[in-house]
Amino acid sequence: MNADQVELQQLQAWFLTAMMTPGGAARGAELARQHHGLAQAQVLRPAPDGSDRLFIYADGYVMRLLDCLQADYPVLRKTMGEELFDFFARAYIWRHPSRSPTLYDLGAGFADFLLDSQAAAGAEASALLCFPIELARLERARSEAGRAPGLEKHARPVMRHGFDSLAGDMPMICLAPCTRLLALSFPLRAFWQQAQASGAEEMPDQPGAAASHVAISRLHYRLAMHDLQPWQFYFLQAAGRAASVMLCAQQASRDSRMPVAEVLAETMLWLPLALDAGLIHTLDMEKADQDQPF
Repeated sequence: MNADQVELQQLQAWFLTAMMTPGGAARGAELARQHHGLAQAQVLRPAPDGSDRLFIYADGYVMRLLDCLQADYPVLRKTMGEELFDFFARAYIWRHPSRSPTLYDLGAGFADFLLDSQAAAGAEASALLCFPIELARLERARSEAGRAPGLEKHARPVMRHGFDSLAGDMPMICLAPCTRLLALSFPLRAFWQQAQASGAEEMPDQPGAAASHVAISRLHYRLAMHDLQPWQFYFLQAAGRAASVMLCAQQASRDSRMPVAEVLAETMLWLPLALDAGLIHTLDMEKADQDQPF
């Protein structure tokens, strides 16, 4: 039997097994033979120079995926160190091979993979991984915010102060589709910004554990990160679905244990800033876009 007689689906499965098996191409080829009934010689013709074509394919494929993870998690890699990051990244690639037509989806589960790896680690190692896991979540959220639909083509709302909303003059609000919210155990926004601008040998010190809330937004195609007070985080969380300002304030009051009157007073000053930052939008913005002639 030769490659011409093998069904395409069987060949694809063979190559995926051979290239993605942990331990390298030789182990992968043997496992592919066992699972799919094809030896390497039945699939690949020997190279004229005697080189192992499968090894070249497998190594190049993994390196390409590794490059993608390195690009998606630049600060995490500098924080962990290149060698340790690449170790976990290779293990992740072998455990979760790419099955999407876009490589953007490749790193979606990397933070969860780091979290799962704690099960096999001791208490001390698990504590050390907490910071990288949250850093991975932050960088993934930045990637998602950069690719999600944004407000660039929406009409900007006109709102001078939050009294309009409390007086009933403002329509329903909704979290912008490109906004991502994170509740973290470390103050990561300032650390990420400093680390991103630093060389590998000039990294800032890791901050101590402290609860923080971050919103990542995109405005005019530029990403921005915002530190939030707890009530602001819960307010925006409540706006995940279209809701009135009053309903969001009540939800923020319950979750933050802050008096609702105090939340409403703070909202008067903060809401226009949240709109200007592209964290939320109003439903009349969508209507204005729909009413514009093409």
